[in-house]
This record gives sequence, structure tokens and C-alpha cells, in this order.
Amino acid sequence: MTSEQPHGDGPHGRASTDPSDLAGAPLDSYPDSHVRNSQPEGIGRVVAVGELCAWNNLGRNVVFASPDCRPLAIFDQTEFPDEDEPSQFDLDVHAILEIPSLDVIVVLNHLGSLRAFRRSEIRVVPGRVDRIDPLWTCRFVEDMERVVAVGDRLVGSRPRAQHAGGLLVSEPISATRGRVRLDAEVKLEDWGVVTALGSVSTARRDWVAIGGGGRVGLISIQNGTVGRPRWDIDLDFEPAVLVWSDGLLWVAGPALGAAGVGDYDWERLGGGGFAGVDPRDGSRVVEGRFAQDLAWGNGGTAVVMSRTSVYGIDRTGAVCVFSAQNGTCLMRTAPVAAHSLGIAHAAIIADHVVYGLNRGGYRLYRVDISRIASRNSD
Repeated sequence: MTSEQPHGDGPHGRASTDPSDLAGAPLDSYPDSHVRNSQPEGIGRVVAVGELCAWNNLGRNVVFASPDCRPLAIFDQTEFPDEDEPSQFDLDVHAILEIPSLDVIVVLNHLGSLRAFRRSEIRVVPGRVDRIDPLWTCRFVEDMERVVAVGDRLVGSRPRAQHAGGLLVSEPISATRGRVRLDAEVKLEDWGVVTALGSVSTARRDWVAIGGGGRVGLISIQNGTVGRPRWDIDLDFEPAVLVWSDGLLWVAGPALGAAGVGDYDWERLGGGGFAGVDPRDGSRVVEGRFAQDLAWGNGGTAVVMSRTSVYGIDRTGAVCVFSAQNGTCLMRTAPVAAHSLGIAHAAIIADHVVYGLNRGGYRLYRVDISRIASRNSD
């Protein structure tokens, strides 16, 4: 399909013609590293971290960068310098989270190693990219695909290989200094397998949204104590992404059955949809279906939200844009490849959608949200 052709009908109307000038602009992901292994080139995670951003070049490094994606510091060490597969897993990152109260950014890898970096040491030095060392390292839990920070605790899904239900809630991270392991307790075991998590703090309490098995719920967590779900609703898709934005809890994911798809069978994941949910009672305010199959996959973030739009990354690196007001499919930008690039990892960073894919090379792409909004208002 060429960029001059329409890309199909959305669930509530016709998607606009694909404007080739809005294709994702490629960015060098800065894969420079002392580590060498046979890891296929790709991006593992892309996240906004306070006023910074960060990403993982799979098997190579973790990059901390300014809001315009200019690298400031990298971590490129492995505990397994002479072992191919272990070094890949060591630099296969599952979470990058800021803990403001401790002035640290923690990085959790596939093997369960938790590394903390001093946030105040990551700063702009003109003409220089620093190599940084962890402030401390400890063992946590391996193979956690979804992890959020609540205060100075980590809340995550149980190891994927166990196919076990419920959450793991860690002890305070502040208790780990000088210790080998960060301990955790199992909570809400009867919920089922967790496939999506999102957290938000209010003046009165901390909340975690939990998704899995075609449903999503909202729970409170106070000092490690987990309450029962405030509400629990069924969905007709599998939750993979949970985001708080503009007073709504947004949930998105592929068609039901995604939890049973193997780690390397991501091409089987497709369909699905999204909903904007009122956090007070779980009522759906906005709903939409995905007009194209997005780049879903284990641990991926194929959908991000701004105040006005929902953005989905498809397998070819095109960005599919949907209205956050009524779910309408608005447009699809030009693809960046003619073939599948695997699983997408995306974030909203400084009014841009920034994303990479796990088989798309050591490369990021950036799309200007204001340009998309301007094009859709024409």
C-alpha cells in the first residue's frame, strides 16, 4: 500500500490519507558499548523519566538522555563479559523507573538484577556523554514484564514463566542499601496473570491499575498494604498498556488470548482496542477499535496517549492516530519499513511520540504531536 492511498476505515469513520512527510524521523539510539554479544539489534524499552528520557539498546546499553533525546550518560557493563546469552539478558531491560524521594533511577533487567543510578549525576555536559556506574545493585525478581514504582516500593507482575496470578510488592527500596536482595510479597493472587500495570499518586493515597485476563481493576496501595479492587470491569481485549492522562485511566491491548501467545510469536498478536475509563467508578468514557494490527508483544508498549489522541505503533513503524474524544481512527503516518520490525516500545517525550522496535535496529523514531494535530485539524 503506497502513502498516497487511504489506509482503511476506522470504527467510527474513514481514516485520512497517509501523509508521507509525517513518517517517524530516525534518531541514532547511541548503541556505543563495551559489551559485545549476538543479540539481534533492537530497542528494549523507551520511557520518560521525570524531565529526562531513557531507553535500552538490547544487549548493549541503557541510555539516559535529555528531552530532545540527546544522550547524557550510558551504562554499558555486564556481569557476564565472556558469556553470550547471559550478557544479552543482563542488558535486556524490563523497567526504568524514577524514585524521586531517593534521588535514584532504578533499572531492572530480565535476570532480576536491580541497579540504581544517582539521578542528580545525570546532567548536561556540553560535548560529552558520560559512562556511569550504579550507586548500588541487588537481586530482585527475574522475568517481571510489568513493573511500576509506588513511593519507594516496586509493584510488578509475577515471573512470566510461572504463569502465576497476582502482584509482587517489594519492601521499601531504601532498605536495600548494603543488602544482596530486595524482598517482595505476593498480593491479589486470585486476580490471575497480570499483563498491564499503571500507577498514580494523589494527595491522599497511591493507586495502581491492574489488568489481565480481559479485565482491569483499580486498587489502593498504602505502605505495602494492598486493598481490594475499588472496581473491576470486563474488556473485549487483553490489557497491555495502562496510562493515566487528563483525568482518565486509559487501557489498550490486542485481541483476547494474548496472554497465551509465546514470547517469540508476537506476529500472532493483533486486533484489540482501547478505552478511556473514569477512575471513580470504572465507567467507559471513550472506546475505540484498532484499524490496523499494532506491534504488540511481551513487555512492549505499542500505544501511548496524549491529551487529545491515542497513538499506536504498527509492525512497520507507522503511527496510527485515534481521537481521544470519540475513538475515531484519524490517520496513519507513513511506515518506516516494508516489513515487520517486531515489538514496539514507545513513550510521549517533550510533545513527541518517541519509539523503537525490538527488531528494528539500534534506531529510534520521533513524530511531532503538534504536526499531527495540525494536519488533523485541516
